[in-house]
Amino acid sequence: MGIRLTVVKKAKRLTLVGWLLLVSLLAGLFFIWMVSIHDFLAVNQPEKTHIWIIEGYVADSVLDSVKMMTGFNDSLVFICAGLPVDKNFLCPGFSDYATYNAGVLIAKGMDSTQVFAAPTELIHSDRTYTTALTVKKKLKSLGYTSGKFNIVCTGTHARRSLLLYRKAFKSEWEAGVVSFPDQFDQGAWWRSSEGARAVLYEMFAYLYCAIFFHP
Repeated sequence: MGIRLTVVKKAKRLTLVGWLLLVSLLAGLFFIWMVSIHDFLAVNQPEKTHIWIIEGYVADSVLDSVKMMTGFNDSLVFICAGLPVDKNFLCPGFSDYATYNAGVLIAKGMDSTQVFAAPTELIHSDRTYTTALTVKKKLKSLGYTSGKFNIVCTGTHARRSLLLYRKAFKSEWEAGVVSFPDQFDQGAWWRSSEGARAVLYEMFAYLYCAIFFHP
């Protein structure tokens, strides 16, 4: 009796129609992903609260919009977060984005007793999470240990910011987010390099934070 080195097995393969249906299904799923991923990342879920946290990299125009939304009433508290500026000529006279945004809010008419800067030291990893911890510490120093707050940010960074602030603040706080539009065409983000970079980077960064990041 000889030793067999091969065996014959029956196998099913896709027909041409089967391949066409599979490719059509994958193309449809890819299209749904393309048209929905930006809105998923740029989530907008504000809480009804008087505590507003301003992320460091928002544009001055966002601060104008915040002024219009809130009216700068007497009950508001603004915590400006942010890292040191990369180059001082971007914010002359300011060493970090937190202090800069606080100065802009005061210049726009906000009472200086309602605006607080919470700058974070220069770090190169877990920046949003570390910034959230700094903000939490600042709120505690002001007597706030629980409640609700809104994070003000721009576009596709919103989903990741909301996730990391919730991880940092834990169950004592309820976090909302106010996301202002990106500068590129959100409905067709893939048509510009800026849009593609923002969406793809934030998608992978969010997946990393959701799956692998555990403080």
